[in-house]
Amino acid sequence: MENLIDLHTHSYISDGSCSPTDVIKAAKKNKLKAISLTDHDSIAGLKEAKIAAEDSNIELINGIEISALYKDGRLLHILGLGIDIHNEYFLNSYNKMKKAREKSVPKILKHIENNHGLSIDINYLHKVKYDEYLSRYDIYRYILENNICTEPQKVWDIYLDPIPYGNDELITVDEAIKMIHEAGGKSYLAHFNKRIGFEGFSFEEIEDNIKYLVSLGLDGIERYYPSYTDDDRRLLDYLVWKYQLYSSGGTDYHGANRGNIEIGFGEGDLKIPYSLIDSLKR
Repeated sequence: MENLIDLHTHSYISDGSCSPTDVIKAAKKNKLKAISLTDHDSIAGLKEAKIAAEDSNIELINGIEISALYKDGRLLHILGLGIDIHNEYFLNSYNKMKKAREKSVPKILKHIENNHGLSIDINYLHKVKYDEYLSRYDIYRYILENNICTEPQKVWDIYLDPIPYGNDELITVDEAIKMIHEAGGKSYLAHFNKRIGFEGFSFEEIEDNIKYLVSLGLDGIERYYPSYTDDDRRLLDYLVWKYQLYSSGGTDYHGANRGNIEIGFGEGDLKIPYSLIDSLKR
């Protein structure tokens, strides 16, 4: 029997639909050997996930997916895998970002009220938050759970993405890589083919950007992902070979918020080998 894994999953700590415990239960149901919980810009679910993973005899890799500011102003998602969540340098950068995001919540709520006529009580958000800090993800969850908008992506498109991030809310790509390294982890570019990535770029442009990221210290790239085409996979094989990149792989599991994606298997045809974890530990 193959030992399969999933190194890219989300709980309701960020924009998934289920608890960290239920993410682990889903992994156990699908007979995965190992998993990484990589909530967006949050490590708040890892303690719960660790307990659930130990109970389920599943190997847990500490992870995070950092929304990082790239040199041209776009966002890239940088996965940090195998991190020590108690590392002082990591926590200093992390907490600075989280505090800035919490500070921006009143401004975001005001924008939503002025532009959409939707009033959300910040005190209520504080009562029901899952993370130590408030953020856009609490607003996202409120809008979904109250059926104000029932399509997860449209919550971002209509209510949240039009509002720009403020000072210190985004970590730069080079700082994201550095904080992951300081915490003993490896950094990977997630889903290069998406808008938060290099969607629409030519192969040559993608290679130029990967070369630049490697110069910043990027360790690897997400080599297994549900939406990759055959051309994407051929390009990845070439980039991994030429730049000696580590490979990661995951489904970007969000539970019911992306109901077509099954943990460990994506849309049914994804198989991510345990050997990726062997390389992660080197």
